[in-house]
Amino acid sequence: MFAALSLLIALSGPALAQECTDYSAHPKLLESLEANASRGALEDAEKECLEKAYATSEVQTVKDKISRVLMVNGYAYDTRYWSKLVQRHLDEVDRSDPDIAYLYAYHIYNTHPERTEEVVAWTEVALERKDVWTGDVFVSRVFGLMKLRTIAATAQWQAAEEAAAEELVPLAEIERLRLEVKTFSREWVDFSKVAGRSAEQAQEMCMSAVANTSACGIVE
Repeated sequence: MFAALSLLIALSGPALAQECTDYSAHPKLLESLEANASRGALEDAEKECLEKAYATSEVQTVKDKISRVLMVNGYAYDTRYWSKLVQRHLDEVDRSDPDIAYLYAYHIYNTHPERTEEVVAWTEVALERKDVWTGDVFVSRVFGLMKLRTIAATAQWQAAEEAAAEELVPLAEIERLRLEVKTFSREWVDFSKVAGRSAEQAQEMCMSAVANTSACGIVE
């Protein structure tokens, strides 16, 4: 009897496998995953179900919610996996969230500092929507983004200067990059003064590009 029962269970195993919750049809149920996702504790089966729901959903706002649960979960334990989810989110779902752009810009700079053009691009995206932040968060993030943008733009300009020696970059492009550094650094200078932060580093970087104290907000 027990042998027959064991055989029955074994044979019926696949049929008893738990079916996925259809999060694309019932996005409210995503809330039940948020606590575990914040700890990076979603099980593989849950992630697979979320991926299936993401792939089948035809409603962009629902795809957005599913993608965010996956990103939160990924960020908690594996930033490389998270970065792939972010890239997909930016390519397929939405590019306007300043929080995502902020984190992604720093991630690229910290892991691939040579990708200066992307760093500049994502700092720009985040700064375009900076008004969603308030108080100390606003000051800290805007200051950090302006600093990061200037550092990345300076590295891009310097790399172009080095390449110019072998005539790999047109002089007009080098000049454009130099003026970009001037613009970014001056905006950083002005924000630093308004925010009560030190403008010294921003002014130094501005002077490297323009060598004009007035243009860099330096009072003699």
